[in-house]
Amino acid sequence: MSYRHDTLCGIFHNQALRYGNSYPFLMGKFDDEGRPTAAYHSITWERSREQVLDLAAGLISLGLMQNDKVIIFSESRPRWIIADQAIQACGAIGVPLYATLMRADLLYMIQDSEAKIIIISSQDKAREVLVLRESFPELAKLTVISMGPWEGVPPDKCHSFNDIVTLGKNAHMRERVEERLQRVIPSDIASIIYTSGTTGIPKGVILSHSNFVSNIFQCTSSELMRRQKERDLHLMVLVHLPLCHSYGRSSDYHVGGLYLGGILAFAENIDTIARDLREIRPHVINSVPRFFEKTYTAIQSQVSKQNRLSRTLFSWALDKGQLYADAMASGRRLSHFHLNQFALANILVFEKIKKIIGMDRLVFATAGGGKLSKEVCSFFRSLNIQLSEGYGLTETSPVLNFNSPEIMESNPGGSVRKWFEEKIMETTIDLMVVRQSQGLSPYTNLFTAAKLGLCYMAFLHKLRVKPGTVGRPVVWTQEKIAPDGEILVKGPQVFQGYWKLPEETQKSFTEDGWFKTGDIGAFDEEGFLVITDRKKDLIITSGGKNIAPHPLEVSLIARPFIEQAIVIGDQRNYLTALIVPDFKEMKTFARRNSLPYETEEDLVCHRIIIDLIQAELNTVNDTLPRYEQIKYFTLLNRPFTEQDGELTPTLKLKRTMILEKYRDRIDQMYRH
Repeated sequence: MSYRHDTLCGIFHNQALRYGNSYPFLMGKFDDEGRPTAAYHSITWERSREQVLDLAAGLISLGLMQNDKVIIFSESRPRWIIADQAIQACGAIGVPLYATLMRADLLYMIQDSEAKIIIISSQDKAREVLVLRESFPELAKLTVISMGPWEGVPPDKCHSFNDIVTLGKNAHMRERVEERLQRVIPSDIASIIYTSGTTGIPKGVILSHSNFVSNIFQCTSSELMRRQKERDLHLMVLVHLPLCHSYGRSSDYHVGGLYLGGILAFAENIDTIARDLREIRPHVINSVPRFFEKTYTAIQSQVSKQNRLSRTLFSWALDKGQLYADAMASGRRLSHFHLNQFALANILVFEKIKKIIGMDRLVFATAGGGKLSKEVCSFFRSLNIQLSEGYGLTETSPVLNFNSPEIMESNPGGSVRKWFEEKIMETTIDLMVVRQSQGLSPYTNLFTAAKLGLCYMAFLHKLRVKPGTVGRPVVWTQEKIAPDGEILVKGPQVFQGYWKLPEETQKSFTEDGWFKTGDIGAFDEEGFLVITDRKKDLIITSGGKNIAPHPLEVSLIARPFIEQAIVIGDQRNYLTALIVPDFKEMKTFARRNSLPYETEEDLVCHRIIIDLIQAELNTVNDTLPRYEQIKYFTLLNRPFTEQDGELTPTLKLKRTMILEKYRDRIDQMYRH
């Protein structure tokens, strides 16, 4: 039996039939009952498919109809994927929610989505739902399914995941599930994903199978990705982003897992990522800028603690890596001398660092969901880690632009030249993907290093990645800049509209059908897009200067000792900032310098600490025109958190909330 290639569920079932029990698909620290375990357990493609079909049969037995809504209220884990595919197999619509939602937001989304069933990760999550179900009569019929077992007798209309799977097995409804599966078409709604809500109430973004599948092909259209697909490498992806977030869902689940046939290895939780990295040693990492910024800071901090010789060697190696990264950004070919020095830097320094942090098998990494500083991106590329940025929104499934390594110039030539370039690309895949995925650096063997050097000199220097940009538009995507600087787009990945909000949907498009992203940006001379900021976040000073705060904030948090920052100045004479220090690094600094303190409040009030942050601020200010320089700052003794309403689930700043909460301290900075 075969399935459609243009629906998410069709791709999954085709892959499962192709790979069977020969390859694992999902890995997580859970047993067959859904209980947490200390060790990783894998599930093959065939076993995953069997669970999907049985769970789908169970859901149909509960009365789930086509186009009914089913909420997934869970952290990322293997059963998240199983649940989503089972929902699709029923012809129903998945509504993924952040596991960190406050009760009021959870209530709103349950009511707004009109969900019939909610699948939750644990009994603790179930209690939140049951409180709402008991308090609001319209939720009385809501069925609750826990991914893990129930302790004691489950309440009415509450079931465990395994109970529903067993129900499906016993119902003998496999033919009915297959009928539903075969009826799913590309225009059907696959999911309603609620925006994180930096301003106002969250909106449900309606995304079809066609939206998602188009974006899969758009993200994998480059020459290198096409060849990786042909090799069928089954690369291991470290999944740690929330799958309810469109970036994590598309990059890890849809592209890395479904389409490329990779192994989705789930991090235990957000606090164990450093350990999970070393344990899994993944081939692919898709993450948010903060992950790379914190890794960057940690490496720099550890290097600063080494002896003088080690620090000097690291600085030398980083200089050689920076030359390589700069050359790749410009299309300039390094000399043999500099290329050999870069190879030596890899052998002496970079490979050792990557092994320590669990990135020695890393083939490539992507950053999305926010702006990554050029400094941090260049740093990782200098370490010979192939990190690229992308750009998109929930409304665009999500990818619009991707800074994928690509050939910027095409040279006409005969069959001999084409044969030669083909051989070079195949050799590159062997050395930089296959060999690297085995933890074997191409630079540690003289023969492979020489082969890679020849490939580079002949052809590979034309591969372009430009840190500081989010790349060019992916295929089938049109983009233009409106007169006010807003990025406007068209493409098959653009959403169907907002759930039950026709007026909001209409306002999000121009009269001639361009989707208004709400982001400000510009293209460079080669068509690479640079994102400036969100349109609604632009600061207009009392002097009439338009300033984008986000790039300034990115520059600040890239500095040592700074964890979070928000820049202020709308309708003011000058810019100021609220800064949250990196308390872990700050406490280390205090101990080294014998600074007495008992609490974080003591630290942020200490004159030496204030001067330390001022020095970091001065470093940023020195790169800015005078009107963009931050004149004063206030140190806070606690971080911005989602629980306090200061961050969205995707860790974006809720500016209005923060500015209101800290109004007095902000006003104080303007009384000088």
